[in-house]
Amino acid sequence: MLPSRALAYNAGVLTSAGQVWLLDPGPHPDESARAATLAVCLGSPVGLVLTHSHWDHILGPERLPALPVYAHVRFAETLTAHQVETLAMIDRWEQRFGYVRAAPFRPPHLAATFQDGQVFVLGDLALTLLHIPGHAADQVAIFVPTSGLLWAADTLSDTEIPLVSHRLDAYELTLARIAALPIQALVPGHGAPTTDRAYLDEVRRRVVRAISAGASVAETVAACATMVFRSPLANAGAHRLNVESVYLEFGGEADATQVGWAQDGLIDE
Repeated sequence: MLPSRALAYNAGVLTSAGQVWLLDPGPHPDESARAATLAVCLGSPVGLVLTHSHWDHILGPERLPALPVYAHVRFAETLTAHQVETLAMIDRWEQRFGYVRAAPFRPPHLAATFQDGQVFVLGDLALTLLHIPGHAADQVAIFVPTSGLLWAADTLSDTEIPLVSHRLDAYELTLARIAALPIQALVPGHGAPTTDRAYLDEVRRRVVRAISAGASVAETVAACATMVFRSPLANAGAHRLNVESVYLEFGGEADATQVGWAQDGLIDE
């Protein structure tokens, strides 16, 4: 596990019998280089795995062009659907830290994709790739049955509320699936391990009640304003976007280009 100095982000390295996978290297260039250096020290790097297509998880591959990149079969589709927002986020990030590009950002080229439940062999380990949508349509976790290790991507965090930037019903199914695994160690994409089902249950309950009462999206956001969740100042914007997205998901009528995680022009998350 390689924590970043930003976003409470975690990159990682999986190694067995001299073979190494890099997981989500980045987002700073020196951090990608550190992950690559560690991989070489541990053995022979054989691939780079991206857990999903959000901007902070896809900066590493262009800095490590010698490694084949692997991701879920829905990766390219999901990235294309959100390409404008993704490029805007990357541009904002790089301007903030003064990074100057010699060429425009190019999305990762995948050497291969994988399906839900597909098993990869890394040295002496059999790694199971699990499709865990909810936060992102193409998100995957990596499970090692022999040790009970789960690399959980952005599904569980102690620094963020659950960011439902895909679908609440998918997120709920993902949490149920993860809960059924014999997990001994869990590494999240941001922060340290946690479970946060109570928050999602409360969002569902309040949004469904508001829609049943004929509430507008603004009234529904107001109805959810008294909810208690971690780091309320830092997570207030994400909470509003969650509520708006769930409102649309459950049949509320609103302009989808102006509210929720998929709205036009959203450049931060």
